[in-house]
Amino acid sequence: MKRWYVVQTQPHAEERARGHLERQSYEVWLPLCRKKRRHAGRSEIVIRPFFPRYLFVRVDMARERWRPILSTFGISCLVGGAQGPEPLPEAVIAGLRERSGQDGLFEFDARPLRSGDTVRIADGPFADLEGVFRAKNERERVSVLLSLMGRDVKVTVASTDVEAV
Repeated sequence: MKRWYVVQTQPHAEERARGHLERQSYEVWLPLCRKKRRHAGRSEIVIRPFFPRYLFVRVDMARERWRPILSTFGISCLVGGAQGPEPLPEAVIAGLRERSGQDGLFEFDARPLRSGDTVRIADGPFADLEGVFRAKNERERVSVLLSLMGRDVKVTVASTDVEAV
């Protein structure tokens, strides 16, 4: 009977390992998510593994050759105990797949901001300043009340540049 197993990959080698396992005809699932990344003064949304350094492979240990998984490029080991690789309950994989979005990606929805919440501006000319969240408009921009030079000043910034404190 085919069961799901956890495979640990080498650092940043999840995609490489998945490709090599699929070429060997293994059923593989690599859960992915969108994450906000700041690099070179810019923020961008990137797709990354939901569980860094791990992916799932479905194999029948009694009937299929599974040892080639261990020597596949990008793979460190199959997760298990002293008795060898330990299978995951089907409910775990089913539960994870149910929680992923329509496109198969996991979303991290931070708690919604409410008027009066303290926020920090993470990017742009007002980076690292804290203020009070006022409102969000339909064009994915938010109004924040900042205290600048002894006065409260209302500024509008991209919603991706604001994070709750």
